[in-house]
Amino acid sequence: MNPDPIWSMLNYALHVVGLLVCLAGLTLARGERHRAAGRLLAGAGFLIAASPTLYALVATP
Repeated sequence: MNPDPIWSMLNYALHVVGLLVCLAGLTLARGERHRAAGRLLAGAGFLIAASPTLYALVATP
């Protein structure tokens, strides 16, 4: 079985989920009380969204 369709669907899903997590973190970081947690969540969302690209960068020779 060719994994290309599954990989492209997973790539799209990770981009969308990462974007939503990042936006939630940035929204949370607007408040003074949860600023550090929001920034941490935004960074995690960025890593989720960038993970397919980072994996492709590391996995290919």
